[in-house]
Amino acid sequence: MARRTNTSCLGMAVKVYLLLVVWNAVGYALALPVAVPDLMAAQDPPLRPPTAGQYAILHGVPVAVALGVAAFTRWSRPSPWWSYLCHAAVVLGASRAAVLWADTRFDSAMMALSGASGLAAFLCHRAVRWWDGGGFNGGRRRPVPGEIWHAVVPFRESARELPHYCVVMRPRLRHVEVLQITSQDKDHRADHVRIPNDGWDLSSGKAHWVEIGLSPRLVPYGKFTDVLPKGPCPKPTWRQLQARRPATGAASALRSRITRVTPTAMARAVLGPRRR
Repeated sequence: MARRTNTSCLGMAVKVYLLLVVWNAVGYALALPVAVPDLMAAQDPPLRPPTAGQYAILHGVPVAVALGVAAFTRWSRPSPWWSYLCHAAVVLGASRAAVLWADTRFDSAMMALSGASGLAAFLCHRAVRWWDGGGFNGGRRRPVPGEIWHAVVPFRESARELPHYCVVMRPRLRHVEVLQITSQDKDHRADHVRIPNDGWDLSSGKAHWVEIGLSPRLVPYGKFTDVLPKGPCPKPTWRQLQARRPATGAASALRSRITRVTPTAMARAVLGPRRR
């Protein structure tokens, strides 16, 4: 038993060492735009300022590293391309603030600059992982668009709720917009489409249909019955759902008001009341 404990302690020590090495290297790369000019100015005699090409490299390397940190953090979560750019921008901003703070405290020691920058990048990485893992949502992983989950879904015509599979369309602050999946035959309905079982239902053998072209149902985060998704929505079906997503906002409200106006009412609104 003692030997197993020693082995686990050794393994933990190796992991901690590797984490320190990797994130210190990340911090070193992120700190280059501040550290290198300081080192050049501290030489006797001072070296010339960086050329345009060197300046581009000094600022291009941190951008590439920040994008790498964003990709590493989100590798297991399907995310839109702009989320990687936002994540990289946050990493760059946090690391630059940490470097400037360390520069005023430790007299431009490279180890201090890279350590502060690496710590800031690591905290950004852990914060995003914590949020994606559920955050304040009781440790439940936060659903993302294109995933299939099991949840207690509300009826459209009443206040009742029943457990159903559903496709996540958009997560909000307090609830998730979903489209319900059912095993009842909906081939005769224009507002449903067949959804293959590939990737999310490998055991039931039942055929399934999902709503399409309808406004999403709102499911609070606490109504999701599992901590992990059943799987991804099949790509052909997901493309159909996105293509027929109803419009939202002012344009949708205006369109809905117009569709409820009869031709006679429209003519009267334009030409005025009919003279008798």
